[in-house]
Amino acid sequence: MWFLLFSGVILTSAQSNPETLQLLDKAYKSLYENPDNTFQILQNIDANKESELIRQRVQILLSRAYNFKGDYAKSIEQFINKNLNENRNINASLYADFALGQQYQSLRLYKQSIRISQNLVDKASKIKSQRYPENLLAYIYQLNASNLMVQKKWKEAEENLKQSNALLKDSDEDFIISIENQIYETFLYISQNQIDNAEKTANEIQLKLNRTPQYVFLRAFNLDNLGRINFLKKDYQKSTQNLNHGLELIQNKSYDALRNRIYDDLSKNYLALKNEELYQKYYSIYKEQTDKLDKNKKEALRNLVKLNEQYESKRMEDSEKNFSTNILMISIICLIGIAAIIFISILEKRKSKSIQKQIDFYLKQQDFIKKIEEKEIIKSEKPEPEISKKAVVISKEKEADILARLEEFEKSENFLSKEMSLAVLAGQLETNTKYLSEVINKYKEKNYNNYINELRINYIAYLLKTDSAYLNYKVSYLAEKAGFSSHSAFTTVFKSVTGISPNTYIQQLTQNKR
Repeated sequence: MWFLLFSGVILTSAQSNPETLQLLDKAYKSLYENPDNTFQILQNIDANKESELIRQRVQILLSRAYNFKGDYAKSIEQFINKNLNENRNINASLYADFALGQQYQSLRLYKQSIRISQNLVDKASKIKSQRYPENLLAYIYQLNASNLMVQKKWKEAEENLKQSNALLKDSDEDFIISIENQIYETFLYISQNQIDNAEKTANEIQLKLNRTPQYVFLRAFNLDNLGRINFLKKDYQKSTQNLNHGLELIQNKSYDALRNRIYDDLSKNYLALKNEELYQKYYSIYKEQTDKLDKNKKEALRNLVKLNEQYESKRMEDSEKNFSTNILMISIICLIGIAAIIFISILEKRKSKSIQKQIDFYLKQQDFIKKIEEKEIIKSEKPEPEISKKAVVISKEKEADILARLEEFEKSENFLSKEMSLAVLAGQLETNTKYLSEVINKYKEKNYNNYINELRINYIAYLLKTDSAYLNYKVSYLAEKAGFSSHSAFTTVFKSVTGISPNTYIQQLTQNKR
């Protein structure tokens, strides 16, 4: 979804070195001023001399700095390099889980992020009772709120934002969290078509940020939101003014993802204003930068698969070590007597079966994980490889579960992602490619490619009918919006679904509106 934020996290502790905490605080603020400075500040912290929690926080800040820059691959790589090198206690594990939930969200792996954030919210009482920093819980509610918004659960998302705000105090970090929460509120209003409330909230944010001009990321992000709100109200001149102001604030800063978002919004405004030259200028920049960011995201996804593989390998290695230790203990205990041998053998047999089940489960998952790594783009000229033609036996309960998940998927806009493939969708729906393909063929009466392409075309057709601004857009832009790799592929599929070309369809709608 377009409304994701790049929230940072510092999560201080009263037991840490005061000088180290000052550096962490400074590094955290620099995320919103210039992420390049974050790396320089964190170099002054000797992580080897710090506690496990401090090392975890340094790692999270470094990872988030790369994320702010739009370098998702290095962000995940940073997470991998240190996340599994040592056993973490429960405190550091919670921080790491929160950071991993953010990583999943930034890569649009919402199902995985939702599972983590909901699990962390369920642990809220435990977090409170164990004297965690209150802003850790505030961040968790914020992450869960954004995930609820992906699911279009507006009321629950609003409630989570309220819970997040209730935990905030008067620190600089809490001020930033409160601004982020307000930005999420504008997204909630826009999503529910409450444009006036969205504009009012965005203006309130702007007034607050005028008193803290150093946080250029938040200022530019809010100006982009104002520009989008102006666009929805068809005030294209004011929208362009806000967008250009936001772009100016971060022009020399390393906020590649946010800057590209603004390029996209500027191109739409100039198209609406019928300024062909500026439309072509900003759309070309947006397209070029999007290709770079998408390539980087694919590399990040490969790194994330690597993280999962490392986790599984480490888990299995630990299990096997424990198993070997138990066998050794049995050998020693066998000297005690035959009765002890029989008793312990029974216990070990049970443990052996449990470990073997874990190994079998891990091996079965490898095909799925490798397919996620491939990240094939859906193209009508390059169809997904067919699943084995052998009959797939699926229980009625499993079929019903996959169908319910598909219905939720169809209500989202995830099918517009160029990264969407059969393997990726199966991962998001928490099933495998064979089951998913079988259910789509059986109940949707089409193969996977036709299913996704039809969703995309119906979405674009809906936008053309309900928002007259889209009637002025070029077909190449509509193709990009729909997640197609080329103008020609979009035109071919559009005609196969609707029976007419995109240009003819647009002409008919334009005539009907006169």
